[in-house]
Amino acid sequence: MNKGRMKTAKRMSALLVMAVCATTAFAQTEVLVTGLRSPQRLALTSGGNFLVTESGTQNNTSRVAFVTRGGTVRGLIEALPSGADFQGDQSGATALALRERTLYVTIGVGDTERRNQAGLAIHNGEAPASALFATVLRFRFSSDIDQITGTFRLTDASRQSLANGEEVELTDGAGARVMAMVLSFMPVSIPEGPAYRFSNPWGLAVSNDGNTVWMNDASQDALYRIDAATGRWQRVFRFAGAPNPTPIGPPRIDAVPTSVRLYNNQLLVSFLSGFPFLQGGARVAVVDPATRTETTFISGLSSATDVIWRERGDARPQFFVLEFSTNMLSNPAGPGRLLRYDTETPTVVAGDLIAPVSMAYNASTQELFILELSGRILRVALQ
Repeated sequence: MNKGRMKTAKRMSALLVMAVCATTAFAQTEVLVTGLRSPQRLALTSGGNFLVTESGTQNNTSRVAFVTRGGTVRGLIEALPSGADFQGDQSGATALALRERTLYVTIGVGDTERRNQAGLAIHNGEAPASALFATVLRFRFSSDIDQITGTFRLTDASRQSLANGEEVELTDGAGARVMAMVLSFMPVSIPEGPAYRFSNPWGLAVSNDGNTVWMNDASQDALYRIDAATGRWQRVFRFAGAPNPTPIGPPRIDAVPTSVRLYNNQLLVSFLSGFPFLQGGARVAVVDPATRTETTFISGLSSATDVIWRERGDARPQFFVLEFSTNMLSNPAGPGRLLRYDTETPTVVAGDLIAPVSMAYNASTQELFILELSGRILRVALQ
């Protein structure tokens, strides 16, 4: 895995819960799509289809795939930057956010990170596979994404033009156009003693007015505010880790923020938490960008990778939390699950998920969709 202000204080305190003694009310899950290639994140189009980022199989082969409800998959934007990380896995397109005809996509650090003989993270001494690693790319389409039938492909020349700060026009061969540019070059790494903490952008959200892009970095434990017009970024939060109560692993456990969602004037951020992956050590927090404060909102989780909420008229909003695994250290790792919060006691809506990493919610149809690293997209009909 690549790493609104509450209406009342009473509502916030009611959801400060421990995810223990969960009740079970399994919903029927339907497999809509299989065979996705190293999928990372999921977004829903206005037409009810899906956009999925895929890491690729070799350098500069990551992509944004367009996936229909019927399971048809084609590349929407192909040949995005990617490179083999220090473990040999491809690192490329990760988080994405769609607002009308504008799509934002984050690119990981590719092959810029290596490990020295002591196991410390250092910069690759060789030229990386792309000059576009650790960036936020912006794509403005000439028509609605659901109406586009072709594929946009980057070339060596167009990737170099993007790295030079130019805006590039691409065509799909079927009459559609997209204007691509680098919105922001983000920090590839942060010095940390004799080593570095490399970037792993893994969540994006766009403000309702379209002026701000929020990005969380799972490796740097950071939340960024990016101006959607200028690309200027500001690190508004560094999430503190927690003391490690065990003799295994580092003295502090990394926070590992995995997703960011708008919630009125505030943000919901889910946390995986780092090694040794203590059960009950993950959480969801509410972040107030105006005051730069964060408050634990849902606690006692095992490995949260995403959070979504939905309005229910005059009733309290309902919250859904996706967990990558119920036990990260078991061999094999425990299955993932989807939790629902109506009250202080969570309900297990779906269990036995295979490494779930991302969700999308369709308010008009009351459906929730889950993306797994296994390459599947699942549908859950909400009641």
